[in-house]
Amino acid sequence: MTGPSRDRSRARFRDGHLGETLRWSGQSRIDGRTIAIAALGMAVPAFVGLAAGHPDAGYTVGLGAMLLAGEPATPGAEAKERPSPIGAVAPAVLAVLVATVIAGAPWTDAAMIALAGAAAVVSGYSRPVAIGAIRLIVYLVLSATLLDAAGGHRGWAALVFGAGALWNMAMRLMLAGAGPKDTAAAAPARSPTPAQRRAHLRRTLRDLSGWQFPIRLVVGLSLASVLRHLWPSHHYSWIVLTVAILTQRQVESLPVKITQRTIGALLGVALTWAILSNVTSPVLVGLLICILATAATLARARNYLAYATTSTPVILLVLDFGKRVEPSLLTDRLVATGVGAAIVVAANLVLNFCAPAQERGRVGS
Repeated sequence: MTGPSRDRSRARFRDGHLGETLRWSGQSRIDGRTIAIAALGMAVPAFVGLAAGHPDAGYTVGLGAMLLAGEPATPGAEAKERPSPIGAVAPAVLAVLVATVIAGAPWTDAAMIALAGAAAVVSGYSRPVAIGAIRLIVYLVLSATLLDAAGGHRGWAALVFGAGALWNMAMRLMLAGAGPKDTAAAAPARSPTPAQRRAHLRRTLRDLSGWQFPIRLVVGLSLASVLRHLWPSHHYSWIVLTVAILTQRQVESLPVKITQRTIGALLGVALTWAILSNVTSPVLVGLLICILATAATLARARNYLAYATTSTPVILLVLDFGKRVEPSLLTDRLVATGVGAAIVVAANLVLNFCAPAQERGRVGS
């Protein structure tokens, strides 16, 4: 292969779907503060739980800190789009509170889907509202799923899991002065008034482009809920969670994130199987949980494939810490991830097909 041909092949790979799947984002810098938050998020609760004789509670707090943490702001983003530590964690805390109220009821799924749909509708108000709404949707489904699995201990599970978000917020506040400072003064930008934002939201809701996100989310969650209840003996609640995570505001036939999560789930289940098959010491398992949780937190805003690969074993090991994890559980998690991804892709394809030709260009906006 000649030099120019080789360069073109590399460029196609770099800019193609597979290249995007493997690409490591350099926009979010890894500094000392980031590493400290990632390492302490799981390690401190795990140590406190172990010292108190409740290691499972400690790991659950650490899991909450890992899963309910807001993504780090990328350098160059406008200051008004960078959430404060409180603003980043507030949707998670609200989601845990709401999930505590609705979990365990016959109408839990209906309430969860209705609330997620309402959040999706208002997400078109502004970019900060969209970020908060998407976080609320994911955390609501995540919290409701975990609390439902807790059975009669939902209140305690909600308190422990929600404490993880508060612990993450506390770390960010304590280490707020350790991060890099922006030296360049950004030019003040004129922001739309609340009245202009409301008018924009009403205008977008007059056609399909303003409803495509709520439609895909509600339909996907509803179908996932039906599948979960059709096979209650399986661990198919992850179908619901996968749909919530992978349904994006923009419509793409096959988003890169879907490929990343599917491959990451496969690798994560394989890694979990390797740990359970070869590691018998609870102390060593706990150490591996801390290492993987740290890696997952660092990878979250940089490569979703790496995040899915490292976070999957953490979730599986923490939720069943001290118990025997059956192979069927790992198989169910993997199947659920694939089914959830297929639902999201199908919803994207159907909406693109049904959208009038003049609106297709706006549906993905």
